Amino acid sequence: MSGSDVKQALRKLDFPYCAREALCRIGTNCIEVLCCRPGKQVDLQMDLISEFVFGEIEKRKKRNTTQAIQELQLIEIMSDFFQSPGGSPAVRNALFLSLFPADSPRYKILGNLVSLAIATQNKAVLNAAGIWMQQLGSTSSQSVGLARHVLNDYFVLTPRSIDKLKQLPVLTPHFTANLLTAIGEVYEDKDPPTELLRLVGEWIDENPSLLLTPLMDNPALPTGGIPMTPITPIAGLFRWCILSPLRDPTNNTEAQESRKFYSKVQQLLMDSVLRLNNSGSNKHAISAQHLASTTRLLTTNLQNRPNVDTVLRDLSMERLAQAVSAAMSANCIYGNKQELLALLQPLSYQHFLIEWTLQTYATKAA
Repeated sequence: MSGSDVKQALRKLDFPYCAREALCRIGTNCIEVLCCRPGKQVDLQMDLISEFVFGEIEKRKKRNTTQAIQELQLIEIMSDFFQSPGGSPAVRNALFLSLFPADSPRYKILGNLVSLAIATQNKAVLNAAGIWMQQLGSTSSQSVGLARHVLNDYFVLTPRSIDKLKQLPVLTPHFTANLLTAIGEVYEDKDPPTELLRLVGEWIDENPSLLLTPLMDNPALPTGGIPMTPITPIAGLFRWCILSPLRDPTNNTEAQESRKFYSKVQQLLMDSVLRLNNSGSNKHAISAQHLASTTRLLTTNLQNRPNVDTVLRDLSMERLAQAVSAAMSANCIYGNKQELLALLQPLSYQHFLIEWTLQTYATKAA
């Protein structure tokens, strides 16, 4: 059947039936694209997605139902489609990437689809979303936006549903690890909620390999697909722990609880990094650039707050030194290590552990 014939057949169907049928057609089309029949097949695929799945063509917008109901129906259809038996993970992942390309405005639907998948434990959708995050970059604005949506749904709108998040590392570790990397960026310059901090600690404590899952799991991509460089959550979570002592607590009770959780997360991160000692497959666990960025933030913060409490200042610098020395010791840090150590130099006069780190690893970074 030609592309025009497919479109004519789908135009005879009302929404949501046209969306369901279009997804089936697109799934078949994906297989043909994977079998080296690109070009017009890709164009047809994108046309079907735009017109019949998302109704972005003007003549498909004139529907009797409201937009909110349409979105609910569409999310239910996509959930069922990805969860249906049959089909390879590579095809599902390729279709997911086609449904939600980097430059598309469909992020609200994506966020609602992923939130529903968490609530219903739809592993197929979450696995595909994990690949989507890795391929776009788990620290990209798109992935961070998805993480914000999930956090808003589960910590603001329905806080009693947090238990659903606790099961994620076992259900779909690859998605959880990429989500955790993105969450680290959501709270780049502020403290996360105490409940989220508690959850992160539980995730890592109960699933020690979670932090390294992006390095160990090979994404199921179409033939010829190039997997993007994975980013672990480690550097982002180290930043949380390093900068947290310098932020003003909201109240004493919550501050004490948060300090306890930060200490726990810092120790869990250290344990995970040290377990990587000389593991050839994990040399790219931590980016020197990410730690350098945290070092700059800490240096600026200390310069802007010369009267900060000495104990809190020392705790921040101690955690930074621990992170760098552990990563250097385990040989799991990549990138410009010399730049990182150069940024530590001004701080070495303020804390002995940073000075020791420089003396110990300066020659190894060369």
